[in-house]
Parts: sequence; C-alpha cells; structure tokens
Amino acid sequence: MIALDHIAVWSDNLYKTTIDLSEQTGLGSTDGGYFPSLGLGQKLISLGPGVYIEVESIVDHRMIADGDPLAAELQRQTFGGACFAGLCLRSDDISEIEAFAAHVGTQVFGEIAGGKRPVDRSVKRRSAVHAPDFRNSWLAGKPNVYLVETLTGHPSGLPPQPGSGDVRGEGVTAIEVGGTEAELRAWLGPLNPDDLGISIRYNGGPDGLYAVSFASSAGPQTLRLNPITL
Repeated sequence: MIALDHIAVWSDNLYKTTIDLSEQTGLGSTDGGYFPSLGLGQKLISLGPGVYIEVESIVDHRMIADGDPLAAELQRQTFGGACFAGLCLRSDDISEIEAFAAHVGTQVFGEIAGGKRPVDRSVKRRSAVHAPDFRNSWLAGKPNVYLVETLTGHPSGLPPQPGSGDVRGEGVTAIEVGGTEAELRAWLGPLNPDDLGISIRYNGGPDGLYAVSFASSAGPQTLRLNPITL
C-alpha cells in the first residue's frame, strides 16, 4: 500500500530556503548530505513520522558551468524562487512498484544517479529503488514511488540541528495538486491515491504540487510554493 514519503523542494540557495521554511513553520532542519555526481546538496525538514521535506540546491557550481542537464534544469526552475519539485510516494511492496512502472511504461530504477554522501556517516543510506525517474515524473508534475521496506532509520526521524527550530511536525493532512482526480488516478493506475490517507485538493491548473498542509505542535500549518514549471 502506498503512503506519502517525502516532498522535494528545489532552491537556488539551500541555506536561505531551509532557514526561510524553518522560520515560517518553526520546524527544525538537519543536513541530508551531498550527491557528488549531481552536484546537489540537501537539507531535511521532518513533517512528522514517515514524511519529510528535502530541500535541494546545486552546491557544485561547476555543474552549471559545464552545462549539466540537471543543474541547468534546477537553475531554470528556481529562477523565480524555490518550488515544489517532487511528490514522492512509497510502498513496502516491490510488486506494487513493478506494476506501476509497467503501467507508466518505464523500468524500476535501482539507484539514483549520483550516489549520496551523508554528513553523519553513522546514518545508513536507504535503498533508492523507485519508478519512474525524476525526468519522467517530477518534470511532468507527477508523483513517483520509492521502495521503503521499513521506517527504521527513515530520514523523518533524524533529530533536527539544535537551534534550527523546536516545533514538531505531526503528519501531513492534505495536499493541493494541479489537474483533476481522474488524471491522477490515470497516472497512478494500479495504485490507489485513497491509500495515502490524506485529503487531496485538485485545482485544475497545470500538474504539480502547490501546497502541503500538516499538523504540528504549534497547530495546523500550510506551506505553499510555486509548482514545478512544465
């Protein structure tokens, strides 16, 4: 059964966006590490058990100078500020991901290109089995699905950096997406969006994520950013 796992935010300034989000919500953040072959740095903000935001930004600017496709796309997407880039679901059943991959006409990917180097080397890196890749999901404003067999060691449970925020996320309650319910169901095919257990508002606009609402120790909150530009 699927669940909401994490939400990717693309930014032109990793620190500014992370600090802005923490100041807006009171939620603390932690360092998510670095993807050497992608030039991406990452900060993590927990929205509650099992769900988190990953803020990503190009930190190796040679990637931009060399015309790397991902770096160029991220730079284009964030020209007007940070945006919601990816709506990432999870399943603990590889057969669900295989069925979804077949439905959208792609393969199951066993890894994210670029690897990852965590700052805290005691943190065991999770499997990155997923479908489709970001080019065939995020850039289309559609969710993809990761294999997460256990929440033990899930990034949402990492302690925030002291002083970065003391509000606790208590779980996502709703999201706002573009398009229609029929279009999302057609994309997910064998996967049922009702299984997410959250309210989904369809605004009829271009595909992508527009807002996420969550419970917190400071009360209900909503984050709204620009959606990815298709």
